[in-house]
Amino acid sequence: MRVSLIDIDNKYREAKRRGKRFPNLALMKISAYHKQEGDITGLNLLFPDKTYVSCVFTKNRLNAINECCNFDIDRDFGGSGLSLDFTLPHYIEHIKPDYNLYPFQEYSMGFTSRGCPRKCGFCIVHTKEGKLQRWQHIKEFHDFRFKSCKLLDNNIFADKEWFFENTNWAIENKVQLDITQGMDIRLLTDEIAEQLHRIRFVDQQMRFAWDNLNSEQYVKSGIEMLRDHKINIRRNVSFYVLSGFDTLVESDIYRCNKLREWDAMAFVMKYHDNDPILNHLARWANKRELFRSTTFEEYLNTKGCAQ
Repeated sequence: MRVSLIDIDNKYREAKRRGKRFPNLALMKISAYHKQEGDITGLNLLFPDKTYVSCVFTKNRLNAINECCNFDIDRDFGGSGLSLDFTLPHYIEHIKPDYNLYPFQEYSMGFTSRGCPRKCGFCIVHTKEGKLQRWQHIKEFHDFRFKSCKLLDNNIFADKEWFFENTNWAIENKVQLDITQGMDIRLLTDEIAEQLHRIRFVDQQMRFAWDNLNSEQYVKSGIEMLRDHKINIRRNVSFYVLSGFDTLVESDIYRCNKLREWDAMAFVMKYHDNDPILNHLARWANKRELFRSTTFEEYLNTKGCAQ
């Protein structure tokens, strides 16, 4: 059987601009399963007997619907961009991904845990995945062809014992880690900070999250704790700064300025593009050289903008 896998987000991204793509984990698992069954799989395969369409981002939902309508053959579709109810069967979800599906791929990837104990209003994770639960050990999805592994966990500190078990394995096996989601600074302890110091991070980057002003003291004390454990804040630590969700732009600017003051980097995550000042804030903060060399007020003056 010929199985075509359609990655909507990357397919229509390529039509707009070039750049490094992010592999679709669900499609890699589906591909691995069908190869075990003796089937031929591939992205956008011609003359398929079965097709899977995956859409992660809601902005591509219409493209996914149109894509599905173009086929008269057996097809399945899923992804959070279409519905939060779609899930893979257990025997596919826990399979080792087919990393050959994306020729450009240079790393392993997967979840050691799913879900999150938080119920943040801007996030779909608790609705989609529920409370935190252990998922796969990193050794189940890491491929030793690669030097690094992306961990996609939503709140990797929330199960401390499981965090140490997986990261200890990575340290012992000299696997570099890229923890893609913002780590929860509110759960940081001296023990975790020392472990972060031991982990070999891809590009030496540790990413945390600062979503609202209520966490200011946690962020400040967390940075001090990391510094106490000999972590270079200026070079190695950044924070995702959620902006435009339920905060005033003044609050978003304040958090970026405080991170600059404390020597950490900010990366503005815009919830929407409706505020021109917010767009300027992202352009300034998300460029390390600009963020380090000039204040936001100075940056606005160079653009002729009034705050």
